[in-house]
Amino acid sequence: MSENDFIFYMIGIIHRDSQCAVKLAEWLEEKQPDVITIELSNFGLAFREKMGDFYKKNLEENLKRLNMDTNAMLNHYIEDIKKYIEIPYEYRVAQKYVKKNRGFIYLIDLDIFSYMKLKEIDTLFDLENIRNLLNLEDKGEETASERLFARLYFEKGIKAFPYTEEMRIRDIHMKDRISLLIRCHNERKFTHICGWQHLCDPHGIYKTLNPIKVFIYDQDICI
Repeated sequence: MSENDFIFYMIGIIHRDSQCAVKLAEWLEEKQPDVITIELSNFGLAFREKMGDFYKKNLEENLKRLNMDTNAMLNHYIEDIKKYIEIPYEYRVAQKYVKKNRGFIYLIDLDIFSYMKLKEIDTLFDLENIRNLLNLEDKGEETASERLFARLYFEKGIKAFPYTEEMRIRDIHMKDRISLLIRCHNERKFTHICGWQHLCDPHGIYKTLNPIKVFIYDQDICI
């Protein structure tokens, strides 16, 4: 395979925004990548597969203790923590695509950061925290704000979000994993699915891969 035959896409998404699932599925079907990498750790997936139902049941029980209807629409803070413990939609979409079209999926984020965040999850789902979240003013979906910040960046070049040291460390790791996979595969099309903030790449970590960067909400935006 020559360099001219190789295509590497970076697809920017908003995590836990399930409205994006259809757009992502359509994009994969159109571009037909051979290898998909995801900004998700093996530990993070395994934890959600093993413990997701437990924490969702725990949430329902705490809502009942607070005399809340578990079938009712609650504020977006509660909805967000429910999504937090679910299998990420980007993995489910990619898995469905690979089952239909064949190909490969790799989870390439660092386990250590997932572990550090998930070890505090009991506090997130405990009764007192749920009570506090229910008492917060619901100012609408957080994903709407993220879409606004993303459009400010992609369309106006205005950066209204931090690129943290943690993101830099994780991007270095993920880029190295992708580079290794490229050497191990003869496939032509690679796609990396990640949070949209990673597309800014201020340190040029992914530069050597010549990525085509796409914001999934507006596929005309490529950087």
